Order: sequence, then C-alpha cells, then structure tokens
Amino acid sequence: MQHSEKKLTDLIKDLEKDRVASIKNTLSSLSPYEIARLLESIEPRNREILWEMMDQEDEGEVLKELIEDVRQNLIDQMDTQELIAATQDMELDDLADIINDLPNQITDQVIKALDKQDQIRLESVMSYEDDSAGGLTNPKIVTIRRGISINGLIRYLRTFENLPINTNLIYVINRHNQYLGSVKLVDLFTENIEMPIEEIMDESVKPIDANSKANDVAIEFQNLNLISAPVVDSNNQLLGEITVDDVVDLIQDQANSEIFNMAGLDDEDDIFAPVLLSSKRRAVWLGANMVTAFIVATAVSLFQETLDQIVILAVLMPIVASMGGVAGNQTLILVIRGIAMGKIQSSNAMNLLSREFLVALVNGVFWSIVVSCLAVLLFKTSWDIGLIVGASMLLNILASSIAGVSIPFLLRRFGIDPALASGVLMVTLTDVLGFITFLGLATALLL
Repeated sequence: MQHSEKKLTDLIKDLEKDRVASIKNTLSSLSPYEIARLLESIEPRNREILWEMMDQEDEGEVLKELIEDVRQNLIDQMDTQELIAATQDMELDDLADIINDLPNQITDQVIKALDKQDQIRLESVMSYEDDSAGGLTNPKIVTIRRGISINGLIRYLRTFENLPINTNLIYVINRHNQYLGSVKLVDLFTENIEMPIEEIMDESVKPIDANSKANDVAIEFQNLNLISAPVVDSNNQLLGEITVDDVVDLIQDQANSEIFNMAGLDDEDDIFAPVLLSSKRRAVWLGANMVTAFIVATAVSLFQETLDQIVILAVLMPIVASMGGVAGNQTLILVIRGIAMGKIQSSNAMNLLSREFLVALVNGVFWSIVVSCLAVLLFKTSWDIGLIVGASMLLNILASSIAGVSIPFLLRRFGIDPALASGVLMVTLTDVLGFITFLGLATALLL
C-alpha cells in the first residue's frame, strides 16, 4: 500500500514538472494492473497526458484492467488504428469484455482484424451473459483427439509458436468436439512417452456448464482449489476454459461491487468524474434516502405530544435506534456475504435465524441493562424512563436481527440485489421500530 502511494505521489510530482523521462521509466517498471490503478487515481487532464506516454503495446492490457468509466473516456480519445492495435493481441475473453465500449464503426474493424477461427470463438463468448461461465470463458485452448501417444501429443505441441497463456491442461475431445477428459501438461514429462493419452487422461476434471452463474464458478474454484476448468455448452461441446486469474478478478470485482452498492454507488464509476455527472448519479440514492427519512419523521411525529411533555425522550431516543441499527447491520452484512459465497441458502436460513436471534437476545439483555443504568446516571432521569429505554432497545435489537436475515432473502426473491437495497431498508426499519417502541412505551406507561 505504501509502495503504491509513493509511486502515485512521485508520478503526480513528475507530471506537474513535466519530467517525461522519469514518467516513462516509472511506467516501464509497472504491470498493466498497476498502471490502471494509477490512471484511476489521477485527474482526467493528467490521465490523458499519461496515456499519451504509454507504450502502445501495453495499451490493450491496461484497458482491460480499467474500470468502465475511465476505459470509455480513454477509448473516446483513441483513433481507429490505435484501437485496433491495442485490441489485436488481447485474450478473446478480455476482448469480449471491452468490445461493447468501442464505437460501432470500430467494433467491426476490430473483429475483421481477427482470423476466422478467433472470430468464431469471440462470437461464442459474446453469446453468453457477462455474469455467466460462458462470459468468463477463454476459447483459446489446446484440444486433441484420443488415440495418440504422449510422444505424439508432445510433437503436436511443438508445432505451436506459443501455447495459450496459463495452459496447464490439454483437453481431450471426440470428433464432435464433445469433452471427454483432461491431460495435465506436467504428466507429459513424467510418464512413458509411448503411453496412450487415454492412460493419463483425467476424467474426474468435471466441466462447468456455460450457463452457470459466475458466482457459482468462483465458489467451485475455491472449493476444489482449481487452476483451470473446461467449459461446455448444453450439448457437452467444449467452448474453452476458465482460469484462476479470471476467477480472482471476479471475486475482487464482486467484493468491490457489494461495498459500493451498499452506498448506492457503482464501482465502475470514475472517482474523478465531472461534478455534475457525479451529482446526478448520486441524486437518485439521496432521493430514496430522503423518502425513508420522511417515513421516520412521520413515525416520530405521532408522538409529538409525548415529546412536548417529556423532553428528555428526544435526547435518549437516538440511542435506541442506533443500537438496533448496528446490531441489524452486523447480521445483514454476515447474511449478504454468506449468500454471495454460497454458505447461506434457503435450507439453512431458519437455523441461522434462530442463532442470530439468540445472539441478539444475549447482547440485547446485556446492553439494555447497561444503557438503562447510564441513562439514569448521566441524564439524571427516573428509573421508569431508564427501563423504557432498555426495554425498547432490547425489542429493537431482536427485531433487527430477524430483519437482518430476512431482508436479503426477500429482496433476492424479487430479483433485487441484496447488497444494493438492504442497507436502506435496515436503517429505515431500525429507526422506525426504535422510535415507535421507545415513544410508544413512554406514552403508554408515563402519560
């Protein structure tokens, strides 16, 4: 982290002082991923200057690592030949990810620049959704037919100028391109070269269905410690493979998306986007929060007469809502992440609900006693009010634990991303419940 921060600081200083040689030396020492992060970390005017100093051979690799907003801005300032050159050597699955960002007239030229086989492969990848196994598939793989020896396979591999990146499995297919099994590259050097490949073919390497969700693919790689896996269509036709580097990127993107979504933001947005554009993007979420704020205010207004008579209640009621909100968010984050990782399903949701309720009960009883005592001692109020604070807080914590488990499942049932809307619903629920229980109990018992 400190290393990256120093590079960013030094780069900004070099840009301010027009130290071209120093900037180029810095860029040459960085990986495409590091360059992408630096580009995202500087203002657009400096970003354009830095891009002009980039080695054109690295542009394609850097483009695929950039967030969508920044990538689109850079593509808009590149000419046709530069874009074709940048995309020419990209892996087909990476090209499929960015090709929709290219201008229409350039997209056709980029595709025509590929050989016929790669055009077919690219079309195959693009026919699947981005968040599916098919969308993650790299169609550039090595396939062989059964019936040859290890020595024959080695001779075949020597005809390649370069093997596809991250190749560790050779895939065995029949004459209909249907997947049969896999041969580990390392086994070619440890077994008798006259041995038929059928004897070292591993049929336990199960293919992934191209229509599988990307999240399920990530879980499969984690559970089985996979480095790569074949991908097939509904007819067992081999489409390509998914490699662990793509899965690592997927997991990181999912984690980033969850964090941003909980604040109503998009992780593909440029942090240095124009003020008006950023304001417009955030306005919808702020508007939604305004609606929930008015709901809370309306709930409080129902007890205006109680607040007028017992002013200390206005001082104490944020404590009730705050404690319920924190407890609810703890459960909420646990459940959202558990669902994303496949650890929490409908089948074990009730067991989790029971457990979270008991955890909330233990914490609720303990902290309601503490809060009741502190309310009496610090604010010199009566024990009646202290007990009301504690009781309402306990009820709010218990309710928020139930909501923390239930809300993500309800949202998912309606096709809404739990990470996107759960936070707002939880805040509204805990505030409304907290204020109603606290002020309701005070009205019933004190007036």
